[in-house]
Amino acid sequence: MKDSLEIVSVFEIEFKGNRRGYFSNPQEFPFEVGDNTVVQVEKGEDLGTVSHAGWKKGEQEDESPPFQLVRKALPEDLHILQQNREKEKAALTVARQKAREHQLEMKFIGVELQWDGRKITFYFTADGRIDFRELVKDFAATYRTRIDLRQIGARDETRKLDGYGICGRQLCCATWLSEFHPITTQMPRDQSLPLNPSKLSGLCGRLKCCLRYELDTYKEFLEHSPIPDQKVSDPKKGAGIIEKVDVITEQIHVRYEGGETEKLSLEEFKNITDWKIGMKKDQLITVCARPEPITEPEPPPPEKPAKKPPPVKEKSSSGKPKKKKRKKEPGKPVQAKDDKQPSTQPKRSPEKSKDTSKTAKNIPRRHKRPRKKKPPKSHSTS
Repeated sequence: MKDSLEIVSVFEIEFKGNRRGYFSNPQEFPFEVGDNTVVQVEKGEDLGTVSHAGWKKGEQEDESPPFQLVRKALPEDLHILQQNREKEKAALTVARQKAREHQLEMKFIGVELQWDGRKITFYFTADGRIDFRELVKDFAATYRTRIDLRQIGARDETRKLDGYGICGRQLCCATWLSEFHPITTQMPRDQSLPLNPSKLSGLCGRLKCCLRYELDTYKEFLEHSPIPDQKVSDPKKGAGIIEKVDVITEQIHVRYEGGETEKLSLEEFKNITDWKIGMKKDQLITVCARPEPITEPEPPPPEKPAKKPPPVKEKSSSGKPKKKKRKKEPGKPVQAKDDKQPSTQPKRSPEKSKDTSKTAKNIPRRHKRPRKKKPPKSHSTS
């Protein structure tokens, strides 16, 4: 557990629209993450929330931040901040109406009013440069304070609006990413990703920032591995080609002319080939030696157990085999031989029982009717 009395000299403060900045702590306030604080800005004071204590990794600078923390926010300060949020909503509606009146092709994203009311900032996007000098004069006459119009890009717009990416998590630019780095189309090629714009683009319509996160790991592995589509010659399997270099599994995929494929780890590939770091794509890689497969001797078949001779039956003096005596079970009376044991078969009903009194011999035979004799034919004499 972190010591509550530990004093931090630098804090990261977050403002509206995921805007962040570092502020020094010369008065050594014991702030914690989530505390509201009043800070010093270029002209006046602003109110924000502590998002991180100390410098983040890779962001520490030699010089201290130009502005410092003033004090911890009071309930009255939070009430003023809530009133400013209501004024910002009305100002955004007015700004969009003024842009239509001046026929300016600009899209207002948000409005931020400084906590002390000395400055109001309008954020907008546009395809090109916009001449908004007349628009600034109208804003100055309406709000009687310092006016600042800032044109931002698609990435900054998405950061202010916030959202969730295809990964299901909150956007990196809206949570922890402090600055944008350039993303090129060569980065997905180095990671063997398909060049599909719908898969590689984020909510802002630009290439995803996460394409840069694992780029160094891919480059380091590819520098110590063969180049894809490089030719391979194997005396046993024939000619082949490096089909794929899988960085995640650290394997080399080789495809031969006969259609056979082989997956080798980087160490195995180095041991059986003459490949060296720095070989060009047009140079042939030759398989020098393959380790012979180790064949273990087959274990002998298990011996079958010898068959036991059948038991010899004891014979009585008369030559007949003796009958085994039934053992008397405890608690069960022994039945006499003359006692009839009840049969377990179900009794048949007398209606369904067959009449066996009639046999084939008792059935009388039918008497055949005598056939009528035909009268003899008379022979006429002429």
